[in-house]
Amino acid sequence: MELINQSLRHETLLITVEDLPDEVLEFILGFLHPYKDLQNCMTVCKRWCLCAKNVFRKTSIKLIKAIAEFNISWKNVTSTDIVPTITKRFSHAACILDNNMYIFGGCTTNATSFNDLWMFDLSKRLWNRPLATGTYPVPKAYTSMVSYKNCLIVFGGWTYPSLSQYYQNVTMFNDIHFYCVNTNKWILINASNPPPQMAGHSACIKGDEMIVFGGLMMPAAQNYQIQCSNDIWVLDLITFSWRKQPTTRSKPSPRYAQSVISLDSERLMLLGGVQTLHNRYVYSDCWILTMSGPTWTWKEVAVKNKEWASANIWCNPACRVGDKVVSLSRSRNGWNGAKPLVTSAVRLSALNRPENAAVSVRVEQILQRPLDRDQNINGRRGVLPRQPIVRQAPINIMAEPVAGPSNEQAMDRNVTNENAGLDLNQMAGSSSDLKQNNNIIDLNKNDSAMRKNKIKNKGMKIVRQLQDANKYRMAAFACDAGANNIPNENDLINQRQIAHLENRLQPNPPIPDNQNRPPVVKKVKRNTLTMHVLDISTVLNENSSNYVSWLCPRLGEMNGAPEELVMYSLLKGNGELIMFGGVHNDISIVNYAEHQNMYSNSLHFITAPRDII
Repeated sequence: MELINQSLRHETLLITVEDLPDEVLEFILGFLHPYKDLQNCMTVCKRWCLCAKNVFRKTSIKLIKAIAEFNISWKNVTSTDIVPTITKRFSHAACILDNNMYIFGGCTTNATSFNDLWMFDLSKRLWNRPLATGTYPVPKAYTSMVSYKNCLIVFGGWTYPSLSQYYQNVTMFNDIHFYCVNTNKWILINASNPPPQMAGHSACIKGDEMIVFGGLMMPAAQNYQIQCSNDIWVLDLITFSWRKQPTTRSKPSPRYAQSVISLDSERLMLLGGVQTLHNRYVYSDCWILTMSGPTWTWKEVAVKNKEWASANIWCNPACRVGDKVVSLSRSRNGWNGAKPLVTSAVRLSALNRPENAAVSVRVEQILQRPLDRDQNINGRRGVLPRQPIVRQAPINIMAEPVAGPSNEQAMDRNVTNENAGLDLNQMAGSSSDLKQNNNIIDLNKNDSAMRKNKIKNKGMKIVRQLQDANKYRMAAFACDAGANNIPNENDLINQRQIAHLENRLQPNPPIPDNQNRPPVVKKVKRNTLTMHVLDISTVLNENSSNYVSWLCPRLGEMNGAPEELVMYSLLKGNGELIMFGGVHNDISIVNYAEHQNMYSNSLHFITAPRDII
């Protein structure tokens, strides 16, 4: 027996990882982050390279399937878990290059913008701020940043020149800055035929060209007045020259803060946007741009199931995952007209409104109006406040009584009884003022007692009616009580009703001292983000249809979903979605005394549930 055990032990020691089946090896490699760590496993041997490739492929397929089925897993990483960490911000620019996510700019208020560049290592899950050389961009927000080869391209944006943002106009930019990752250097590019200064636009890469659409512009031909645009500008990244691309006459309305999604090398999809210069229009339409020929073609695509669409895509960016487009927003049932707190671009429109824009002024005033919220939001039963008893001031006994026969009779009777019962010696020794005060006090007491008796008689009458009704209604289910004196169910009900009426007739209890009462912790209902999915498979194939459709969202809250944020960034990594930053959208959950709580620098990862062997 010992020999058998020794032989088994020896054979066990000879077993290595290479003896594991491919399924088990892929399951183990699936615990690594699908970035540099998994890429390093591809250099071990040919078998590991094939297994690692299968892990990449399966991870991507699982994410697409999980999004289509609304079966996702949230993982939240707060700023306190990572040191060093990035500053809280929103309206920043973000993109992924190699195995890193880069964040540039953004702001926390209208007067606080950033020009710092941060790098998040997706494999190590750590923040790093590269201290670059060269010509830095100015602090700004609502800018665009795309990756091209080994560089990052930052274009446009806005900032305020001083803290007096309500008295000075906004400053927009049309500068182009290249950040070279290999040399860690910023380079300012002087391009020919530049477009107007703009912010809130969308940018993407097509070969060796950067495509820019829409945004808020300050053209020189319009005296640098802020305008919404639906123009397309193209930057040749070889010659660094701009051109305004001609398009078909039928095209989207002017807008900013929209989402542009690349379908293939020749087509782009436009979703959402907003326009707030003259009237507040929030768009939910969908357009496809075909970038071929001398004149590019716009085509509007029908959107089905708009009742399941993401609310306000202009402040909730969209991200493509396979044949689906994901947008994170508050569920449709949770939208109660709450205005996003990020009203920087909305407030900009008020600076350059025409004087006769009465409708737009009313719209802005409605948007700035505080929310009318019901206080009963915690599931508790509300209690109506008692009507305060109005204590009448003492009146002169010779004054005219209150109109009404009952009041006149009661007052005459009270005066007669009080005069007959007074002691003559006391009357002789007291003053006339004391007599009037005593009579007034007794009159008030008797009047209060008569009102109580009247209410009690009315209450007893109601009780007798209830007793008669219960007696006949429950007669079919009644049984003999027998010799015992146990009251039946109807009597118990009547006693409870009588006790309830007697308690109502009691005077109001004294108000307790608030100093001795423990502080009440008020629970606040939080609105969490919900995933909304747009199916674009109908426009991806060659025989593309003329519609896209929103999928029916999952009911209820998803476990681990963060609180509702807007103006965040949403990017697709390897087998996961990465959400960073943002600002709280609901006024009720924000403490204005602590402005830092309004903004976020947390990271949220959306992945598919892990398989179980």
